[in-house]
Amino acid sequence: MTGVFLLLCFMANLVTSLMVMDEASCAEVEEEECGICHTIYMKECEMKMEEEMMPVKVSMCKNVTRYESKCHEVMDHKMVEEKRPLCKFEILSKSHIPCSEKHTKLDNVCKRVMTCKLGMKMMKKPDPKTVCEDIAIGIEEKCVDMVKLKKEKHEAKYCSFHPKTVCKQEEGNECRKVKKKMCNYQDLEDLGD
Repeated sequence: MTGVFLLLCFMANLVTSLMVMDEASCAEVEEEECGICHTIYMKECEMKMEEEMMPVKVSMCKNVTRYESKCHEVMDHKMVEEKRPLCKFEILSKSHIPCSEKHTKLDNVCKRVMTCKLGMKMMKKPDPKTVCEDIAIGIEEKCVDMVKLKKEKHEAKYCSFHPKTVCKQEEGNECRKVKKKMCNYQDLEDLGD
């Protein structure tokens, strides 16, 4: 009856937590069994320090120079070829024939006339330009929030189940040597943390 109770306790423990075999702990053992025997698993827990990378919010700050743009207009000139009237004065007769020196002496025969025609002429034109420069006006602190991984230590509970053979002696049953493979089991919840 005790064996059934222990088996029920073990099964109830299996329902609440899942166990995984720790292959490294497995060993072939030879035990002496007297009577009706079965293996029970004893839970053993210990606290261990564990390192874990945890995200931490940090502010990175640096001093930066503030600049202001100062602009002003500079008057420049450029040479541009333009169509312009090209004019000149000539002394012409009434029939628009150029007069010679001797004709100028005669009154009212020759007159001073301005003649113009369209032609290309190089002209100096104003060309305003805006010139800007950045002037330092002070220093300010600029900060940026970042997430960094930081190594932290914290205590964690590790549990394992160690096998133990329990026998109930009965009359008429003799002791016998039995070879078994005995393994420890890890609680799956502890492995996931």
